[in-house]
Amino acid sequence: MHAIPDPPILVDDLIPIILESDDHWWPRDFQRLALISPAWLSPVRKRLYATPSLRSFRACSLFARALTENPTLLPYLRGLELRPVADGRRALGEEEMRSLRYILGLNGLQSITLGGDLAISAERFLHFMGHTSTVTTLHIDGYVAPDERASSAVHRLPSLEWDDVIAFKFPCLRTLTLSNVALTIYPSASERRGTLSHLTLNNVDIIDGALPDLCQGASETLRVLKVVGTSTVDLDDNILSMLEVCRNLQELHYAAVDKYIHPSIFDSEETPTSPNLQALHVSGFDVNPQTLHAIAQAFPNLVDFAVLGRIIHVLPEQWKLFVQSGKLPRLRRLVTTAGTNAPPFTFWSLDQIAPLQEACRSCGIDLDWGSHPNRIP
Repeated sequence: MHAIPDPPILVDDLIPIILESDDHWWPRDFQRLALISPAWLSPVRKRLYATPSLRSFRACSLFARALTENPTLLPYLRGLELRPVADGRRALGEEEMRSLRYILGLNGLQSITLGGDLAISAERFLHFMGHTSTVTTLHIDGYVAPDERASSAVHRLPSLEWDDVIAFKFPCLRTLTLSNVALTIYPSASERRGTLSHLTLNNVDIIDGALPDLCQGASETLRVLKVVGTSTVDLDDNILSMLEVCRNLQELHYAAVDKYIHPSIFDSEETPTSPNLQALHVSGFDVNPQTLHAIAQAFPNLVDFAVLGRIIHVLPEQWKLFVQSGKLPRLRRLVTTAGTNAPPFTFWSLDQIAPLQEACRSCGIDLDWGSHPNRIP
C-alpha cells in the first residue's frame, strides 16, 4: 500500500509576498483570506486597513465603531478616502456626525480624500481634523455620480475656501489635488514655509483669488503643476502667474477639455522664461508652428515635450524642421498626435511619418504619438 503524501504546507513568510503579487484585491477577498488561519490575519489587515474607502455615512459609523472596539487596527491606517453621500430622505444623525468627527480626528494619517457631501464647503471638514502634521497628500473631489446626486439631501455645488488657517493645518503637505470644485483663495496675511511639490487642478473653477496664493511659501518647492479645465481662458492668467512665481517648476501639464482654443500662455509677451522646466505636456489646444517657436523660447531646456489633441495645425514636415532646428537642444522625448487638422483632421501616412522619425533618431529623441491606424512599432 502506497503511503498518502502529506499535504503541501504554505510557509507563513510567503503570505505577504502573495498579497503583494496583486494590486487588485477586493475587500471581500481580504475577508476570506483572513479566515484561512491566524497567520493571514495581520498581513491582510495591513492591506485592508491601509487606505479604507468609505462611500456612505453608515459605512463611516461602522468603521468608527470597529476602530473604537478594536484599537489594534489603528496602527494599520495610512490614509482615508471619504466620499459619503447623505440619503435625501433624512438628515444626518448625531451618531453619524460623531463618527465622522472621530474618523477625521485620527492621528498618524498620511493621505486624505474628501468627496461626496464632504466636498461641499470642504473647509468645514478640514477644520474637523485635529492631527494633520503627518498629512502629505490631500485630495478634495467634488464629483458625485448622477444617481447619488439625485438622492442627496444637499443640492449645493462642491466648493473649497483656502486660507491661512487651512494652509497652516498642513505644514508637511506635498501633494494637493483639487477636482470638480469651486475654489476661493484668500490672500495670505503672513509668511509661512511651504513644502508643496505637486499641485493638480482638475475641472476647478477659481471663483476668487489668485493661484499663487494657494502655494504661498512653496514657490521654491513646487515641482509639478497639472491643470485640466474647460474655461482655460480664465486659467491662463493663473498659470502665467505660477510660472513667474515658481521658478523651480520642472513639469507643466495643461489640458483643455471640450473647448479647443489657442493657449495664450505660450505666445504672450508676458510669458516668463522658465529655464528649469523640463517637461511640458499640452492637450486639446490649437497649436501651430508659431506656437512651437514660442514654447521653445519660453522653455528652452525641455527634455520631455508632448502635444496632443485633434486641432493641431502642424504638418509632419514642420515637426521635422522644428526638431532639426535645435531650438530644444536637450529634448529627448517628443510625443505628438499622428495627424494634422487641415481641416479636417487627417492621420499622417507612413511616408509622412518616416522623415520625422529619422530626424528624431538622428537627434537622439524618442518619438511617440497617439493612436494611428498604421503606427510604426
